[in-house]
Amino acid sequence: MNKTISKLIVLITFLSSACTEEHREKDSEEFNQKITKVTTTFDEEAFEDPKYLELLISLRICDPSLPDNSPLINGVAPCSPKYFAFYPYNHNRDINDAFILQIRKGVNHFNARRMLIFTRENSGLVKMNGAVGYLAERRSNPNGIDDLVVGIVDNVAGEYYRYDVLLQYENGKYHYIEALGDIEGSFENDPDLKTAATKEIGLRIEQKKLLF
Repeated sequence: MNKTISKLIVLITFLSSACTEEHREKDSEEFNQKITKVTTTFDEEAFEDPKYLELLISLRICDPSLPDNSPLINGVAPCSPKYFAFYPYNHNRDINDAFILQIRKGVNHFNARRMLIFTRENSGLVKMNGAVGYLAERRSNPNGIDDLVVGIVDNVAGEYYRYDVLLQYENGKYHYIEALGDIEGSFENDPDLKTAATKEIGLRIEQKKLLF
């Protein structure tokens, strides 16, 4: 009797595992990733959503008393779409609670574009990640939190270089996954180059704190 029960348990476990794998494969096959290209020109006349102005003011990253078309004054920018742009990344939450903020070069005397990722915790906004560079693509993910392609900007002896990298969300933050290309072009057609570049660019990003 015990042997029969043991065989049944093994069989049920096997079938359950097989069904789980089948569902995973089916879910994977059914998911069609959507890629959204992003180009930030900072030429909008007004924010598409009034809450963006409220978010900027709450972050204290700009001066709401300055006119929208005001130039930078000692690195201080008006709270305007001429200097800031908003993008979603977490489709499980309202953008008021989770957003990407793209910041124009020169704001706060920073000599390159910056990208900051915020999340709301206990009613307050917290910076989850930052990058020296700009958002280039948002790629949908089954978990509802986009993968991000970011153009990382690196100042090398006064010359600016760009590394296109893939970031993925895990355990409360975005993490560097791989390098996709640079100013010379894509690495996608050369696996060996991609592997080497992913390692070297990863070291460069860590050394210069280009992701933070």
